[in-house]
This record gives sequence, structure tokens and C-alpha cells, in this order.
Amino acid sequence: MPLYQRIPKLRGIAGDMHVGLPKYIPVNLKDIEAAEFQEGEEVSLESLNKKGLINPSGRDWRLPLKILGDGELSVKLNFKARALSTAAKEKLEAAGCSLTALPGRKKWVKLSVVKNLACAEEYFAKNRAATDSSVSPSA
Repeated sequence: MPLYQRIPKLRGIAGDMHVGLPKYIPVNLKDIEAAEFQEGEEVSLESLNKKGLINPSGRDWRLPLKILGDGELSVKLNFKARALSTAAKEKLEAAGCSLTALPGRKKWVKLSVVKNLACAEEYFAKNRAATDSSVSPSA
């Protein structure tokens, strides 16, 4: 039997199908500067789409926005993005821009797991309170 038939076929998640897919729509600061936003304008997925900087289609229309730090920004803008690179965050704070981090999607968890986590948190809180009260500072 040939080798290619003997090797197991990994499909789906085990085959790393989703590893190479993008997680964000990246936009650099130099592109935002070139789009000539006015002072105090909002930079979000909708505004970047209207200006023609991005055109999310297909699988990309559901992806969130990530601001990258390549380039400089000279005007104060209001940013609404899911993620910011550290370089972009430093540059935007130095420029005096307001940053709003949008929340991500909540991960779905079984109801039984939520109950168990709540019980565990309550249990550990009681233990912490008991150990804090039993250990009193000596004067």
C-alpha cells in the first residue's frame, strides 16, 4: 500500500484548517492619516468602510477591527476597535486620541459549568475569609 494511503487524514480542527485564517481586519495608522479624517471624527469599521480603506467581504465581514502602529497620526480622533497593537496604543495616547475597546464575543459555557464555577468561587471566598480572620496580627 502506498505511503499516502497509509497516513491518517486529519480534517477539521485537528488538521489545523482554521490556523491560517485572519482574526482581525488590520489597519495601519499611516492609512488612517492618508484617509484625511477630520479632527474629532470617529474611526470604526463603518467609517473606514465609508472612506474606502477596507472592504470586508466574504468571510471578512464578521471580523473585528485591529489598529496597527505603522505610521504617525497628527489629528485627534476617536477610535473604536476590538484590538490595538502596543505601538499604536502608545502613539494614539501621545497624540491625545480617545480609545474605546469594543468587547469581544462571549464564549458559550454550559449552564452546569457556570453553576460549578459559582459554587467554587463561593467556597474559596469562604476559605479566604476564614483564614483571614484566624490569622490576626500580633500587637
